[in-house]
Amino acid sequence: MRASGRSLQAVLGVVLLAVGFLVTWQLRAEYAIRQRLRIPSQRLEELGFLLQEQARHRERLESEIAQLRKQLERYADAASRERAVLAAMRQRLVELQALSGVRAVRGPGVVVEVRDSARALQPGDDPNLTLIHYTDLHAIMATLWAAGAEAMALNGERVAPTTGLSCVGTTILCNTKRIAPPYVIAAIGDPDRLLSALRAPDSPLGLLLAFEFPVTVRRVNQLELPAYRGSFQFRFAKPEAEGGR
Repeated sequence: MRASGRSLQAVLGVVLLAVGFLVTWQLRAEYAIRQRLRIPSQRLEELGFLLQEQARHRERLESEIAQLRKQLERYADAASRERAVLAAMRQRLVELQALSGVRAVRGPGVVVEVRDSARALQPGDDPNLTLIHYTDLHAIMATLWAAGAEAMALNGERVAPTTGLSCVGTTILCNTKRIAPPYVIAAIGDPDRLLSALRAPDSPLGLLLAFEFPVTVRRVNQLELPAYRGSFQFRFAKPEAEGGR
C-alpha cells in the first residue's frame, strides 16, 4: 500500500511538473509574441476575434459561391433546353415554308415538257385541238401530286396552294404571270414513282401522245425550284386559336 501511494505521488508530481512547464511555455510564448510584435495583450484578443470573424465570413462566401454555381448550372441546363426547342421550331418553320412554297427547295425528281401539236390542221378542224390547255397541265400536275410530288414549278413559277391556272388567249396564266409553250413542269419527289405514274396507260401524257403532242419526260437527280414570289391574302379563312377556339 505504501509502494502504491509513493507511485501515485510520483505520477502526480510528474503531471504537475508537465502542467507547470506548459503554463510557463505558454506565458513565455505570449510574452515573446507581444515583445516581438509590440502589440498589447488586449489588441491581440481583438485581432483573434477579427480573425475568427474573417474565417466565418469566408465560410459564408464559399457557401454562397457554391449556391451560385448550382444556380448557374440550372440556368445553363434551361438555356440548353430552350436552344433545343428553338432549333426544333426553326426546323419546323423551314418545313412549313417548303410545303407552302415560300421557300426554295431542291431534290431529285422529274421534268415534263409539253408543246403544242405541230399536226397540220385539216379543213374544218378545231385549232384548239392542237393547243395545250391549262386543263392538260392541271391533269399532269394532279398526276404528279397523286404520285407523291412534294414541290412543283411550272415554267419557273413555283406552284403554291393558292396557284391557279387559266387560259388567256393562246397563253396560260400562272401566279398572275403569262406563260407560253413549251410548258415545263418540274416536280421534286421519288423519281421512280413519278415516272411510273406519268407512264401509266391512263396517264394524261398518254392522251397527249395519242394526239401527237410533243412530250418529253426525264429524270433529274437534283432539281432546284424557286420560292413562290406572290403573296397570300385571306379574307374569309381565319386561323383557329390554340385549342380550337
